[in-house]
Amino acid sequence: MSTDSRIRRAMVNCTKGEAGRMALPAHVRELDLDALDDVVGRRDAKAPDKAVLLVPGEGEPVGIALRATTNAVGSAAMCALCRTTHGPGGTALFAAPRKGARGRGGDTVGTYVCADLACAEHVRIEKATATLRPAPGLTVDERRAGLRIRAQAFAAEVVDP
Repeated sequence: MSTDSRIRRAMVNCTKGEAGRMALPAHVRELDLDALDDVVGRRDAKAPDKAVLLVPGEGEPVGIALRATTNAVGSAAMCALCRTTHGPGGTALFAAPRKGARGRGGDTVGTYVCADLACAEHVRIEKATATLRPAPGLTVDERRAGLRIRAQAFAAEVVDP
């Protein structure tokens, strides 16, 4: 099965039709899902309010469809997943419909996340910059592990009824 098909099948909180219509950029299609150990996020270039988060799971990754609010946070704020503090506009509220009937009924789970969904890159930053400040006192591996744990907890909130 192709990576493209596996990603679409991994989507837990949207219909098969919605998953089939998702635009997957080349760099996402080229992922080795069997060795995925980083959280992968991306916004749809054609519809910037739509986004996808791939979270490493037991066996297959968990795919979560997200909706972004129209406005990013206007002051410095911390991403709830990677714990990187961003300057103004660097984080945004993303909402994920819950899986199943609850999600179809409008029940969502929301969190503030890096507006570009590049958490996996942000946790690799060695030194703070003017716009990105990773969690202090932690190694890159510790920040990567924390990102996975928090993303898996978010995915569990979306999946659990």
